[in-house]
Amino acid sequence: MAFGKRQSGVGAASQAFNVDMTVAQSQAANDTTQPVGHPFRWLVVLLACGAMLYGLFVSYGPDILRDHRLAGTWQPAYDLQATDGKCERTNFVITRCSVKIKSVARPDQAPIAHNFLMLFAGGGGEALVPVRSTADRSAVSIFYAAETKLWNRTLSFVSVAGILALFSVCALFIFWKAANSF
Repeated sequence: MAFGKRQSGVGAASQAFNVDMTVAQSQAANDTTQPVGHPFRWLVVLLACGAMLYGLFVSYGPDILRDHRLAGTWQPAYDLQATDGKCERTNFVITRCSVKIKSVARPDQAPIAHNFLMLFAGGGGEALVPVRSTADRSAVSIFYAAETKLWNRTLSFVSVAGILALFSVCALFIFWKAANSF
């Protein structure tokens, strides 16, 4: 049938056809949608999201808690030197910085690796000044990470953890639904 053209003798057949289609559509609307994929696939997604969330809490959480606990007590450490410092920015959103802090007084001591993550902020050519806490002399960090960008790091951690938790919960519900319908 050409668009916009009338054809004779089609009206009665099309009305009868539409009645059957409305019954089929109402039955289809009452059926619940089944999750796509095998339950094993959703179990893998659930475990992957859970592992990433666990890794985030284990690797990044203690540093943020320590920096909040020691906020305001950081002073420049002249016996430490920052080496191999670099910040990598991905898609103008995620910035991952890493630096090694080594002792000038004891060069045989292994350097301390320090990593941090920021969202919507870059390193901006900031100087990597090693600092030591006056409250805990064994705690060392970079001033830029410990004081200047502490709230950005905290909000970044909460945002990423929230997104991963949301994905984990969604994967859990879809896995549960797929396992019950399997």
